[in-house]
Amino acid sequence: MGNAVATDRLWQLELHRRAGRGTMAEVFGASLLNIDIYVRTTGYSEAEFQAGFDQLDKDSHDTVQAYVDGINQRIEEIKSDLSQLPFEFAAYGKQIGAAFFPKPWTPGDVLAVMVALQRVFDAEAQATGQIQTAALLQELLAKSPDNFLLMLTDLRWLSDPTAPTYIPQMASDRAAGPSLVNRSAIPGARTLNTFPDFSQAAKEMSETHEAFVEGLKSVNAYVKMGSYGWVVAGRKTKSGQPIVYAGPQMAFSVPSNTVEGSIQGGGLNVSGTSVPGIPGLIIGRTPHHAWAFQVGHAHTADYYFESPQAVKLHRVETIKVAGQPDVTLPVYRTSHGPVVYPLPYDPGKPVRLIFSWKYAHWGYEFDVCRATLGMARAKNMDEFGQALEYIAASQHILYGDRDGNIAYWMSGRDPIRAPGADPRFPQLGDGTQEWPQPVQLKPRSTDRNPAQGYYCGWNSRSSSTYQNSTNNVGPYQFGPFHRAHVIDEYLSGHNNLTFEELRDLALNIATTDSFADGGNPWKFVAKYFAEAVQANPNEARQAALTMLQGWDGHFVAGGPAQWVSGTQRADAWVLANTWILETIRLTFEDKLKTATMTYQDQDPKVLFNVLLHALAGESSSVVNLYDWFQDTTNSGQPNTANGIIIHALDNVLAKLGPQPWNQPRGFITYTHPLLGVVWKTPFASRSTYAHCVELGPNGPVRIESMFPLGESGDIRLGSDGGPVFNQDFFSMTPVFDNFAPRSFPLFIP
Repeated sequence: MGNAVATDRLWQLELHRRAGRGTMAEVFGASLLNIDIYVRTTGYSEAEFQAGFDQLDKDSHDTVQAYVDGINQRIEEIKSDLSQLPFEFAAYGKQIGAAFFPKPWTPGDVLAVMVALQRVFDAEAQATGQIQTAALLQELLAKSPDNFLLMLTDLRWLSDPTAPTYIPQMASDRAAGPSLVNRSAIPGARTLNTFPDFSQAAKEMSETHEAFVEGLKSVNAYVKMGSYGWVVAGRKTKSGQPIVYAGPQMAFSVPSNTVEGSIQGGGLNVSGTSVPGIPGLIIGRTPHHAWAFQVGHAHTADYYFESPQAVKLHRVETIKVAGQPDVTLPVYRTSHGPVVYPLPYDPGKPVRLIFSWKYAHWGYEFDVCRATLGMARAKNMDEFGQALEYIAASQHILYGDRDGNIAYWMSGRDPIRAPGADPRFPQLGDGTQEWPQPVQLKPRSTDRNPAQGYYCGWNSRSSSTYQNSTNNVGPYQFGPFHRAHVIDEYLSGHNNLTFEELRDLALNIATTDSFADGGNPWKFVAKYFAEAVQANPNEARQAALTMLQGWDGHFVAGGPAQWVSGTQRADAWVLANTWILETIRLTFEDKLKTATMTYQDQDPKVLFNVLLHALAGESSSVVNLYDWFQDTTNSGQPNTANGIIIHALDNVLAKLGPQPWNQPRGFITYTHPLLGVVWKTPFASRSTYAHCVELGPNGPVRIESMFPLGESGDIRLGSDGGPVFNQDFFSMTPVFDNFAPRSFPLFIP
């Protein structure tokens, strides 16, 4: 596998290795030095990588070593024929003024890639929600000292019983009535008021993360987190057999972030997809079962307030920077983990706040091969579930097998915290909020063979008893609206489903789009907005409402026939999206505007759910404590829900002007940092890879899959000095662009 991946993706392997090792600046210069500082600080030392490799179980040890050997075999092959070297090595070598040839791989390189990718796919690992919430509290205190706790509690609710879930809700959950979670005080909130100003720390930490992401994007080394998926039991399919769909959303790079293939031999018989640098297949199918992954939301990380006395020098790293002298980086840690603010930490400079990062998967991140091997070798549902214990990231996993079973798990180590510790805020490093020792984990969120006959999600909530992901507030602050509703509504409303219908459900949901990255927010406010118009009618308002009442909820104009390649966005979509966003602005702008903050600093999905809570009033699943519709500036603006909704509509109609509005659909663009845009696909909220697998009594009877561009990512240097793409670089574009998955070979008994 290592040899095959290196043959097709040697440059991509180099990018992933450098991103995992923190050696980007050596090739790309000082502009990416911040990535190396972050990775070296939050990562493992060389000694820790070696110790991690030495401690692997024998199968994992052998697998990593074999993968390394395969990559190095390909590198040796190229040494004897430099015309096979991908052109990027020569191009970047010319930029830095030195010969650039890939160094041999080591097991530590593979472990570094494993760590980097798992942290991308863990919702909390690189997010800073606790810091941002602490800053928000102080901003609200300064602006509204009488109401700041009420406002913050509304904006950071812990649990909403109506949020869509993977595990079906019990009837008792749905009938429980309004949640009283928001009526409780926020533990420790007033204590946080005594700390120095958080706004600067929150700003700098957010900027660090944004620069990290943008830097990786700039050189095509970024792997995004996201994903949708469903598994449907035979009782709901026409064939009477389970069908599994996986749709990981991992961004659109050149080449694709995914590789697809089969491993047959050494006791393995598995096909599916992986990421260059990871041995084994992450999403796959065997003669017995198939599975899908989506990013989960276990609470895996905490930030700790630290004193200077708690900070200790761990090691000193040397970072090479193209065109500049080496940079010396002292790496500091506390008993909780790496010091991530200030970054880099300098004990000689006075600081007002010090934060360390405590990660539940620290030291557990090297066992990826144990998981991939276990998932591939499993002979039953229990063995598959046991393999998931070795996944060091929070993931939703959907499963179906030839015995007719379907199942769901959420992976990830979610420790039980100290009594009274509020997960929304940084923890105190004074010993009062330590994770109880020995560490005890929350019970694994899992379920099997539900009465409803399916599991589905789009990075939605695991179960009605699982709280939000407090370190990743935007996508994982679960409320009445979540984009996953479009999947659940389709599956709950259809039976006797064919393979084609379950496969093409991906096109259906991908052609929903909004400020929420998918789904149909209009459906959740239609009742309230219609009531406002009917109470304050005029011809223009009524016409707008009529347009939306006849809308199919998809952003592409022209109906299903245009979903694949239509070029225009529906006017109804333009109106709905703009009207909702304007209502959000008018509701929250005055309450959340301070010297350093605006309402736009809050994720629109969060504000939309607060708006839904407010519109439902005392009957809401989470009852707000603060009146968000009031006019706090005495400016004469509307101060009721109906007034704000109508004012928003009038503003939008005036801004949009006469129809048609002719907003273009847009494109997914595939941009190479040296070559520019090399391909375009009509935009949709779609996945980077997809497989659809139907499982009969003897194993898969039908497998279809697709991913962007092509299997090869190999670009050579032509005789004229220009790039020459491998013949398979764009071979998948007719399949992917047309949403027309092709058949993948079945297993031979």
